[in-house]
Amino acid sequence: MRERVISGDGDPQAAARAERASGRMIAGRYLLHDVLGRGGMGTVWRAHDQLLDRPVAAKELHILLHGDEEHRVRMRRAIREARAVARVPHPHVVGVHDLVESEDRLWIVMELVDGPSLAQRINESGPLTPQHAAALGLQLLAALEAVHAAGTLHRDVKPANVLLRRDGNAVLTDFGIAALDDGEFLTTTGELVGSLEFMAPERVMGAEVGPASDLWSLGATLATVCGGQSPFRRPARPATLHAVAYEQPVLSERLGPLRPIVEALLGKSPDERPPAAVVRSALQRVAAGEADAGPLPSATMRVARPTVSLTDADTVTSGRGLAVPAGETVPTARHTTSLTPAHRPSSRSSGPKRLLWAMTGMVVLAGFVTSGLFIAGVLPPEKAPKTTTASQVIQSTTGWQGVTAVSVQRGDRVSVRFASGSWTVDHRNMPMTGPAGYDANIDRSLDFAKSCKIKPDLPFGTLLTRLEGAKDVPVHAVGRRLTFQAAGNGTLQLRINDGDGTCLEDNRGQLTVQVSVTHQP
Repeated sequence: MRERVISGDGDPQAAARAERASGRMIAGRYLLHDVLGRGGMGTVWRAHDQLLDRPVAAKELHILLHGDEEHRVRMRRAIREARAVARVPHPHVVGVHDLVESEDRLWIVMELVDGPSLAQRINESGPLTPQHAAALGLQLLAALEAVHAAGTLHRDVKPANVLLRRDGNAVLTDFGIAALDDGEFLTTTGELVGSLEFMAPERVMGAEVGPASDLWSLGATLATVCGGQSPFRRPARPATLHAVAYEQPVLSERLGPLRPIVEALLGKSPDERPPAAVVRSALQRVAAGEADAGPLPSATMRVARPTVSLTDADTVTSGRGLAVPAGETVPTARHTTSLTPAHRPSSRSSGPKRLLWAMTGMVVLAGFVTSGLFIAGVLPPEKAPKTTTASQVIQSTTGWQGVTAVSVQRGDRVSVRFASGSWTVDHRNMPMTGPAGYDANIDRSLDFAKSCKIKPDLPFGTLLTRLEGAKDVPVHAVGRRLTFQAAGNGTLQLRINDGDGTCLEDNRGQLTVQVSVTHQP
């Protein structure tokens, strides 16, 4: 494993200590050899596991086991890194073997990938062809889908964090700032962790992040390794932040058929980005040498959103945070293959205030918005809302499936967000679909079986949710995301829009969703 050298990591004795430690044994088992690299969180050593007689990489974390609150926060983050990676056994995710304490420090023992990073490969040999970049993109996409299915976000996808095995295959590494998706914000006030030019706009703006944020970073990575330049890099940090938040990417003509994929992934809003299944299909076409990636929503186009009628007393918000009274409609995201541009106001239309904010302190504001209020004491901790988040796999062959990891009480804000996956209501004859279900034409072809639908007015395959135990148990369509205020106490349940019994027998596939419940004391 190799990491880029980062100065100012908070441990000025790290280099000297590293030189002295070569040839030493840690935890009575791992013999250290040479230093492979240093990063913001630690030093990575080539080492040998004496017990199993195999080469390994040992990452020495630049944090003491005992220290002040900042050290404890970094320790929790480091342990989460190890746990996050260890729970994702995947050929394109670096393997974690052990987590040990030695010499008053924490060490993560990992698979040794004896190859260069993707960033080094580009620096030494030049940009990749679109076909090669697409092939590596498919491997990284598969790795991210596995990471997201485990309820984890990488949050620092970039060429330097992708290693290449000797056979040329990619391995996603350095989960040093990864966070389990449980709502805990682990950075200190004003600290924005990650590489700015590969950081999704919602992270720069201090907004909610999710799997779509990692896909944005994948798009920036593909643009860089194929085009030879980062699409958002600017001479100064404030300019880079402004470019990520407001400007269109600078893309090279070298991208060729990869360009529409990159443009779609780099949509400013997470709702504008295509789901992983659409990205995978497009990358497969380019990797196979085809000149056309197929239909994709452009980053400069507004994504079509169907409406869902509400019949209960809940207040529902869309992914854009618009409140919708009971009895009216709420937009839910569905990606479209239409390539007809729609009018979109300039991102600069709000005037100099946004520009001033971006240029004078996005880093501080992002951290302040998410955590500074609590640290500063503006909001007493006892009055702060509490958010619980869980990842849930929804099977197409099962009826209503309860999300038992979270509890819902009247007045709670409940958010259900699609993460990955696809399913079908007839694996022999029908294609796979996502959470919005089949389009109108395909759905009409299934009219002969419409008695199987749970919600007759919604397409087959739509992801549905209800609050079991609440009055009248209304059923809603989730689409890519649905947020509502609970009208009563109960258990959140989800399922495919296809009836029970024999209706489910020919179904196949599953969806992974993220469920968040915010309770205001």
